[in-house]
Amino acid sequence: MNIAIIGCGYLGLEVASLWAKKGYHVTATTRTPEKLPELLKVAQKAVILKGNDEDEFIPLIANNEVILVTTAADSPEHYESAYLHTAQIFRRLALEMDLPRDLIYTSSTSVYGDHHGRFVDETSELLAKNDLTKILIEAERNYLSLEEIGWNVCIFRLAEIYGPGREISKRVRSLQGHSLPGTGSQYTNMIHKADCASAIHYALRCHLKGIFNLADDDHPTRKEMYDAIADKFHLPHVNFDSAMTGNHEGSKRVSNHKIKSEGFAFLHPKRVMD
Repeated sequence: MNIAIIGCGYLGLEVASLWAKKGYHVTATTRTPEKLPELLKVAQKAVILKGNDEDEFIPLIANNEVILVTTAADSPEHYESAYLHTAQIFRRLALEMDLPRDLIYTSSTSVYGDHHGRFVDETSELLAKNDLTKILIEAERNYLSLEEIGWNVCIFRLAEIYGPGREISKRVRSLQGHSLPGTGSQYTNMIHKADCASAIHYALRCHLKGIFNLADDDHPTRKEMYDAIADKFHLPHVNFDSAMTGNHEGSKRVSNHKIKSEGFAFLHPKRVMD
């Protein structure tokens, strides 16, 4: 099986490594030439995508039965280019080329916005109000529209990813001596990198289609989670300042029941307090 990974970064590398072990032929893309040697350790082919030039995407669609899109924006200014413009390119080329493919796209649970601490699932209203999350919602719509022309589309709404290299404990250590905005009372939704990769492979193997949340079973508040890490590693507790505006959009608890109902089993259903 030939698979292309568009935007092979933190998560894409994990998936590429998994698929390479399964014997798939993986083509990984990046915008950064310096990353090519790292990609070639886990992929048979590595390609530089310089931007949103449609001609660069044509061979990726033509030569691969499966396409995983895990693009990430380097900054808020690049959101529209990284997410929406890429989705629009796929739609235009899909209409022209008439080559139905399996496509897996990693979106974000931030599209749900603020549900005041209630549980949300894939049928919940998308209440995100800022311009960045609106871009993510529109990108999802563009990818889902490919189903109308025969593509099999699976969208994963990812909670906050953690794991090797992004340990929660490192974050707590980096916050020592600083105050975070808000009260820390917002619920957290996180997912281990290994579970993201495992779910993406499961979607490929089982031909999943539609939208699925990826979040673990635990939903401590941010203060509860940071306090637990601090206690485990004998660190001072992180300070929160209610006079400052919180930097996390709203509060919600993301349900993972739908992906479980498809038979998927999490490797880390409980938060790993590394």
